[in-house]
Amino acid sequence: MSEAVIDEGSPRILLRAALGLGLGLAAACGVVFYLGISEKELLTNLHGVGPEPLILAAAGALVLMALQSLRWWIVMRPLLSLSYGQAFRAMMVGFFFNVLLPARGGDLLRVQYLGKRTGISRAKLLGTEIVDFWSDKWGWVASFPLLCLLGTPPAWLFTALLAIGSVVVGVGGVLVLMGSGLLRNRRMPVWLVNLRAGFAVNHWKRLLLVETMIAPLPWLWETFVIAIAGHALGLDLTPMQAFAALTAFNVATAVPSPGNAGSFEAGGTLALTAFGIPKETALAFIFLYHLTQVVPGFVGGVLVLVVEGESLFGKKSLFSFRSLPTASPVLDPDPG
Repeated sequence: MSEAVIDEGSPRILLRAALGLGLGLAAACGVVFYLGISEKELLTNLHGVGPEPLILAAAGALVLMALQSLRWWIVMRPLLSLSYGQAFRAMMVGFFFNVLLPARGGDLLRVQYLGKRTGISRAKLLGTEIVDFWSDKWGWVASFPLLCLLGTPPAWLFTALLAIGSVVVGVGGVLVLMGSGLLRNRRMPVWLVNLRAGFAVNHWKRLLLVETMIAPLPWLWETFVIAIAGHALGLDLTPMQAFAALTAFNVATAVPSPGNAGSFEAGGTLALTAFGIPKETALAFIFLYHLTQVVPGFVGGVLVLVVEGESLFGKKSLFSFRSLPTASPVLDPDPG
């Protein structure tokens, strides 16, 4: 399992990436056909763009990654002794591979590589990554009532709240159960023991701080960035409209397209047109905004790999973290 993501990747991952990209582009084409978007009007909108708001949005993408890295760093700290700078660079490298690989393959690659470099069970690292992913979704739920103070949400956003909230509560219940002592069974498979340990490594008081203070920040920040970026095409988006677009293209990322190509545009365009924004303007804006969010992180990942690539797989790698002792048993070497 240690090198499966890379070695297996050549033919198989390329095929998955191609299929995911095809699905994403099909979603975007479906929305274009459904809304009857005019190619001429779309190109007109793309030519009449003010660059300053997009430059600010690109800078905001780096701040967004810094906030996401902060959440990931706090969640991972009980398992890995890493600096915030290391966490930020690791997040950039993961983002770089997420742009190239389908279904957030960069995150899985990061788990694989951290397991190989540190000797910590990959199942345990995966458990902690799942906790971080859950924290991110809980941040959306926590942000929703704050945005409701600034505007009235559309009806479909309440449906999204119900769906995402149910997932958060359900997964949260599983995490609590897995992290408790109720499932301590020596007859469990080794990988499951380590996965449970990854869930349990964070104390719930610590996680409560993450959920209430840190997890909503990326969502609130990106809502602000979307509203600012909208001025590039003359859009004066309210915080609720920006948050709705943010929610829509995050839901659309369920389509496993590399870099969310196509699915991002499909979800965001539908959300903005529901507010009465002209369909060609909505698609042009979402396309340009997507670029401002992808390019800085992708270039940053390239720079990290170029600057530190020579030592990336050596003893002084940016991923050379020291594992911290935990109360949970460490079962290494571990096939999980």
